[in-house]
Amino acid sequence: MKFKFLIITIFSFFAVVLIKMNTTNHNYYQQLLSMKTAQIVYGKSPQRGRILDRYGNVLVDNTGILNIVYHKNKNLSYIDELKIAEQLTPYLNEAQITEKMKQDYYLLTNNNGDDLITKEEKELFNARKLTTEEIEALKKERIPSLTYTEMEEKKIYLYYLMNEGYFYEDKYLFMDISEEQASKIIELNLPQITMKVTSKRIYPYEETLKSIFGTVGNIPKEKTKEYLNNGYSLNDIVGTSGLEQIYDDVLKGKKAKYQVNDDYSLTLLEREEKGSDLYLNIDISLQMILQATLKEELIMAKKKKQTLYFHDAYSIIGEPLTGNILAISGLRYSDDKNFYDITPTMLTSSFAMGSVVKGASSTVGYQTNAITIGQKILDSCVKLHSQPSKCSYKRLGYVDDITALKTSSNYFQFITAIKSTGNTYHYNMDFNVTLDNFNSYRQTFATYGLGSLTNIDLPNEKIGMIGEKISGDLLLNLSIGQYDTYTPLELFQYINTIASRGKRMQLNIAKKNPTLLNEVNLDNMYYDRIIEGFYEVFHGGTATSYANFSLDVAGKTGTSETFYDSDQDNVVDTKTINSTVALFYPKDNPKYSMIVIAPNITNTDKYTYPFTKNISLKMTNHLTNAGY
Repeated sequence: MKFKFLIITIFSFFAVVLIKMNTTNHNYYQQLLSMKTAQIVYGKSPQRGRILDRYGNVLVDNTGILNIVYHKNKNLSYIDELKIAEQLTPYLNEAQITEKMKQDYYLLTNNNGDDLITKEEKELFNARKLTTEEIEALKKERIPSLTYTEMEEKKIYLYYLMNEGYFYEDKYLFMDISEEQASKIIELNLPQITMKVTSKRIYPYEETLKSIFGTVGNIPKEKTKEYLNNGYSLNDIVGTSGLEQIYDDVLKGKKAKYQVNDDYSLTLLEREEKGSDLYLNIDISLQMILQATLKEELIMAKKKKQTLYFHDAYSIIGEPLTGNILAISGLRYSDDKNFYDITPTMLTSSFAMGSVVKGASSTVGYQTNAITIGQKILDSCVKLHSQPSKCSYKRLGYVDDITALKTSSNYFQFITAIKSTGNTYHYNMDFNVTLDNFNSYRQTFATYGLGSLTNIDLPNEKIGMIGEKISGDLLLNLSIGQYDTYTPLELFQYINTIASRGKRMQLNIAKKNPTLLNEVNLDNMYYDRIIEGFYEVFHGGTATSYANFSLDVAGKTGTSETFYDSDQDNVVDTKTINSTVALFYPKDNPKYSMIVIAPNITNTDKYTYPFTKNISLKMTNHLTNAGY
């Protein structure tokens, strides 16, 4: 009796629940069911945000383009779709048709190739001794040789586009077409064919900085997993290089959200939002002047003799205390008399920079007590055992830590390097060094940015080459910028770090809060000496004519011997010279910094065209005269 009562109670409970589900809570459960079964999809990538310079000048914009779109409807058969495709063929310029498309079309229009399969094979398939895949393979093997007219191929291609991808997606059949062509197609009044306006990037300043802005396109195959893990869809348009890639999350906007209805039509749930604008630190007026000046000087330099291997030049102008970049340009002047933008190679190409790095070398001397402030030594040559003598470019008399920078004494840095290892120089000495001695230099150089990533907001940055061999002679070379190589970005961060008295700031193209990466371990009194030495370089030293004498400019020049691959066989075979300059001003509270690099400027010691000097002089004059 108790058992019967229990059964009745249980059934009564479920009855009440069912009644409640179908009456009082019907709407709730209906909504829950709809939420579980409704298919939510997202639209195409919306219009991207613009890119503007520091003053609001538009550098990258959007323009509307017309597209013809097909949206599948559940009530249309493949025959209906083929009719639509056929009516559109006159407006298609060419069809990118494949053999697979032809085969699929043949099967579609020939009873799915049923006559290509024998009775015995069908029986084997029904007996599950042949798989669907095997049957399909047999069909395709037996399809007769296919030849279609041009118009038929266009129809096949359009039908393929109409059925490519997910059924609920808009299928773009014609993209970026004229108003006239779009109007003619729309006037056909074909089912499910509409016109949609999307956008593409335009560049008001044409090629200027275009390589830095970067490109947009489909998600690269090798990065599919990464993007999907970050919430992207396979059909998204994304930044694929440059600033477009780095700031894609800012520029991309928000896609529209839709619900897919039973007939495959879409109901809008959330409207799309265009991307946010990206403001840069770039001053486009200054950028144009810098580019024009580099072009002018490259043309003049190439008119001189001994410039066979000189083609490239780099320059950056910025704010040393923040790391902001105001103008950046790399140009190649080729033998065909054309200019090519090579600005992105500032992230990857590296060079021996020469004496311009001696501010970092002096830092090592101060840190290791190898330099005594104000102590004078007589400039001479260093002769190591089994090595030729190493000297300054001329005898410079007595120099101390300031005048050694002013006159660019190699001898002073050689003696400093020897002392930094705990040795005392004497003629023809054996100078044995360790990796630790090299690391003493390299670690300090890296705190300036020489030999470390600048963290610039551009993709694919690399550091320069670090020499693998260890010897006393090579340590001396390292101390004067003649061994390891550095990128233009590294050199720019280095001069900024000198200017800011040891604060290494991240380099920024886009406007953002300044980021301190590290501080150099050096007391302020030593920076007084380095900056005074750099000031003297431009006021009576090696860069006296590199800027107006009345300007409070400080910096350093550099010349380094290097080798060039003259026949492009991946073997360096020709001795050349790199010329560099790095500067900042005013020296005590600097507003601007600048570098100029001229790799392989000549293949002779007698070449005298002042390329880096002219760029430095012209650009500092422009900054002053323009009221910067």
